[in-house]
Amino acid sequence: MRRDWITGLVLFLVTVAVFSRVLAAHFVQWDDDISVTQNTSVQGLDWGRVGWMFSDANYAMRYKPLTWLVYALVHQCCGLSPFAYHLVNLVFHGLNAVLVFVIIRRLLALSGTAGDVAPTLHRATLPAALGALLWACHPLRVEPVARITDLTYCLVLLFLMISLWCYLRAWESHLEARTHRLLYGCSVAAYALAMLTYPLAFGWALVLLALDWYLLRRFEAGAAWWRDARLRGLLREKVPFVLLGGLVLATLFARANPSTVWAQPAGGPALDWFGRGMQAFYVWAYYLWRPWAPFHLSPVYTTLIDFNGNNWRFWLSAALVLGSTALVVWKRQRWPWALVLWTSYLTLLLPALGLTEHPHYTSDRYDYLPGLVWALVVAASLWRVSTRPRLFAAATVCAIALAAFWASLSFEQMRIWGNTVSLLEYAVRELGQDPRRSDLRRRLARLYAGEGRTSDAVQQFRTSLRLKPDAKTYQALGELFERNGDAEAALTNYLASLELSPDPWVHSRAAAQLSELGRTGEAITHYRQALHSQPELVPAIERLAWLLATDNQGQNRSGAEALQLAERACALTHRQSAAGLGALAVAYAELGRFSEATVTAQSAYDRAQAAGERKLGEKYRRLIELFEAGRPCRE
Repeated sequence: MRRDWITGLVLFLVTVAVFSRVLAAHFVQWDDDISVTQNTSVQGLDWGRVGWMFSDANYAMRYKPLTWLVYALVHQCCGLSPFAYHLVNLVFHGLNAVLVFVIIRRLLALSGTAGDVAPTLHRATLPAALGALLWACHPLRVEPVARITDLTYCLVLLFLMISLWCYLRAWESHLEARTHRLLYGCSVAAYALAMLTYPLAFGWALVLLALDWYLLRRFEAGAAWWRDARLRGLLREKVPFVLLGGLVLATLFARANPSTVWAQPAGGPALDWFGRGMQAFYVWAYYLWRPWAPFHLSPVYTTLIDFNGNNWRFWLSAALVLGSTALVVWKRQRWPWALVLWTSYLTLLLPALGLTEHPHYTSDRYDYLPGLVWALVVAASLWRVSTRPRLFAAATVCAIALAAFWASLSFEQMRIWGNTVSLLEYAVRELGQDPRRSDLRRRLARLYAGEGRTSDAVQQFRTSLRLKPDAKTYQALGELFERNGDAEAALTNYLASLELSPDPWVHSRAAAQLSELGRTGEAITHYRQALHSQPELVPAIERLAWLLATDNQGQNRSGAEALQLAERACALTHRQSAAGLGALAVAYAELGRFSEATVTAQSAYDRAQAAGERKLGEKYRRLIELFEAGRPCRE
């Protein structure tokens, strides 16, 4: 027993050491912002927030109340400290490494005997520990550990391993009926917690049934297996697991009604049933080979964004999956373990097939649960040769060397997730010449701009536009030039954006730059176009009213229209906008109503002062002097 505790402790400490870099990492704008830093519903604990956690599935397009609750508990203790959130992720992953060891050890022992597992547990310790270590330190674990949003995966596996341990222990022959019922109830309860954390394992009942057949030997798979009374009893036992698995329906409903913050990007035409099927085969096949080639990992993979299901790689994937399925079914009497492992693998990957979403991505985090199958295969291989000392020693050395190699890759990969800039820079490099990296370059450029790295930001924006001309990118580049006082360059990019996609806000920004350049007539035209599309765009109303009341060129002025627009702006803002009141003041002056203009300008001045806008307040102070002298404003 003492040896078991020491083995578990070593596994925990090694796993934490490999991923320890995460403790210095920041929140990354790769969903962490949406999940935590911008999500006020998880920034505290009160009945309103708890109610939202257990009733909302649209915000994240998933039903995961316990995940939200854990975020809220961390925030309650430590606020928005990235260290605290990363520490929780890291500790849960370390605990999972220990639980995986415990589960693999018991599964190996069960495979060696039909009775008491105690005599075989000792021999299974080292193979199980190495299998768990290879799983825990694998580079594909970096994303679910480093991304705070993926706390869901760590929590789900924790509860599933507890559920499985209780289930395996419940059917030991020497247990009393009361103990059996308690362990079975704990298994169901732990599974319920897993599904309330994130509905990833909705096919868990099928995995348990496969274990009933082979490892636990609770029914025979003979010619008339479906008539076996014991099997009917086993199926009744699975009813709670099936019903709890139905929680996934909340997530499926949410995907049909997504929140705007998680809206999926466009990725070509919607998939038909053939496309969905080929995508599923590709995903199943992908996670067969990917764990053995964990190189050039990336936060985003673009293969499934827009694809042709008739491509050779999809047919090859289908042949591999269907062929493997046929083989393990055919050899089920000789290789019962293969059928159990294959069934578990296919089942655990069901949520990652992307059948309800398009585009889809083969993200590293999706291997967190199905990767256990490979860990068990490695451990079982070591277990089989454990009776041959020389071969076992050589295999152990190879497993340790592989674990060390994977751990080094993981340790280096953690550096990439240190902050959003390093993550996006890495993703851009990995995508190479893929035109879909244009969106990542735009996001990277925004970050550079926020850091004051203007030249780097401009370079990324322009590279993004070369890869794929996009209205949003032109708009972002125009905003950058506008902030830096380059009205001509800002205007050029706003106009380019409008050519690709008319947008009232961009019309308004283009008009502002035209006004700055003295091209008032064109500015008025763009403001009118903005208001034609969005009649209640207040900044455009205010600016248009100002121009119509103050332009030097008489043909552009219209005091009556300026007054109408300014009154509308003030009504929309309940006279709380200094700019709206200023526009109303100059409209009154243009119509010769100087007493009203003076009073209104004074209100605009007071509002600007209250808002701390001193420069604007000074502008309105000068207007008061102008109106008191009986003169209208001219610009």
